[in-house]
Amino acid sequence: MGSAATLGEVARRFVAALSEGDELFVAYNAPGELSVAAPERAVLLWAGRYSSPGAARNAAAARAGGDWLVFCDADCEPDAGWLDGYFATPPAEHVGVLAGAVREVAEGDGLAARVARETGALDQRATLSNPYLPYGVIANLAVRAEAFASVGGFAVPRRIAEDADLCWRLQRAGWALEERRGAVVGHRSRETLVELWRQRAQNGAAARWLAAHYPGAMPKWNLLALARASVAQLRRGDLAFQAAVVSGWWAFELGRRAPGWMAR
Repeated sequence: MGSAATLGEVARRFVAALSEGDELFVAYNAPGELSVAAPERAVLLWAGRYSSPGAARNAAAARAGGDWLVFCDADCEPDAGWLDGYFATPPAEHVGVLAGAVREVAEGDGLAARVARETGALDQRATLSNPYLPYGVIANLAVRAEAFASVGGFAVPRRIAEDADLCWRLQRAGWALEERRGAVVGHRSRETLVELWRQRAQNGAAARWLAAHYPGAMPKWNLLALARASVAQLRRGDLAFQAAVVSGWWAFELGRRAPGWMAR
């Protein structure tokens, strides 16, 4: 988030979703601190000029005083009852992380919007079914404060894959993860194919890092299988749309083979 207007808009959007007694921390990085009039119950935190997302979230978590920390992104908007959806069923004491639902919101009828809507870019069902260990995306994630502190929070150097890394460290430390489909946010999707491809490539770079640090966590590269799946997808009709879907697959795989600095 780079502008005062954006910060103010994000703060107002999320304050409206808070329950009584909750407090909102909006952590941001910019060349310097921004002068923004924050709404009541919202605190704006400058996380440093080139701070990582993990460092910003850790700074906000350090200021929080509740039993649970709920994380979301600036390009998301909470549905009515968002926080209530997390705790409608009280989590057991051994549960350290809750994964809410992410609904893709794409404007227009362009190819990027159609791909985002129909493939569910941040659908938690995909991450929660990971064969290595389930994880939730940071766009909608709640973490027990005690569990968060016990593993040291987010890995500060990470700019991608910090959500999977946190969820996996928590589970390896003995905490359980549960899904909360009633806690829903809408995620504003990428508006152009170029932006969508960049996102897919970043996801691929994240997968590369995870595979290196968690052996067996990610499927191995299989060029023949990818080529066959691509051909089958292209034969399903609506060539332009299917080509856009397939191009995202290849962007992901190119990201997995990106230079090491991209995976940071």
